[in-house]
Amino acid sequence: MSTGTTSQKQIAANRANAQKSTGPRTAAGKAKSRLNGVRDGLTGQVTTLSGEERPVFEKILAEHLAALAPMTFDERKLAHAIAWDTWRLDRLRATEMNIFSIAAEIPADDVDNDAADDACLHTARSNADTFRAEAARLELMSLYESRMSRSLHRNRTALRELQTERRRNLECDRNEEILLARFQDLKDLPYQAPLAPSANGFTFSNDEIAAAATRQRLMEGAAHMLNNLPPYAKFGVGEDGTRDLFAEMPYRQPPACIGPKIHGISPESIAIRKITHPEEFRKSRR
Repeated sequence: MSTGTTSQKQIAANRANAQKSTGPRTAAGKAKSRLNGVRDGLTGQVTTLSGEERPVFEKILAEHLAALAPMTFDERKLAHAIAWDTWRLDRLRATEMNIFSIAAEIPADDVDNDAADDACLHTARSNADTFRAEAARLELMSLYESRMSRSLHRNRTALRELQTERRRNLECDRNEEILLARFQDLKDLPYQAPLAPSANGFTFSNDEIAAAATRQRLMEGAAHMLNNLPPYAKFGVGEDGTRDLFAEMPYRQPPACIGPKIHGISPESIAIRKITHPEEFRKSRR
């Protein structure tokens, strides 16, 4: 009983102390805490972004992860690096624009009256003065931009190579399982996906492999049937009313070696009819 009473008192004391620590209230205190560090969940690195910048960066990061679709730890690290490279490049370009915009805010006393009346001339003059005064800093920023761009392209290339290798290994292991599933089907035996991961670390389900094996079988059957049909049977008028592809030919008839397509009659029947009733067949061609 005493332990419970002490615990309740401690909880009440903690709540009272929490009310005394509500964060910075003054403008100076808020200015100090506006760049509070946040630890990155993937790398563990502490990053400092302002309250306005963090939502923008998180949006960029989320869009990159969705577009790049990393699947492994190494791929996720590269995707994060690409997002950071993009953010740094954008921030560097914004900083460069800010340098020119600061220089453009020259007091009116320092500008000739004629130049002050012409906004375009004033902007051109301020840009020229900025480039002359900040040449060393702009050159250094250009060097940083080149390095960031190379890092961005290098990370993108590395990510593509990793993903290409992963997809190739996945396709190889998946095709092996599809072949085994079709072999089991020929023996009238059920297919059972292995419980252990493959040599490349992939796992498959029975439904996934069975569906893929069925689709492969149907695709091969369809390709075989289409490849063995005469051209007019494949490209003539369709049962659904689609146009005859041979109708646009100059002679508006298929070549002599291709028999006419008659709905309801198989190509084999047409071949027999051509041999057994040649006169009737010629009349139908006219």
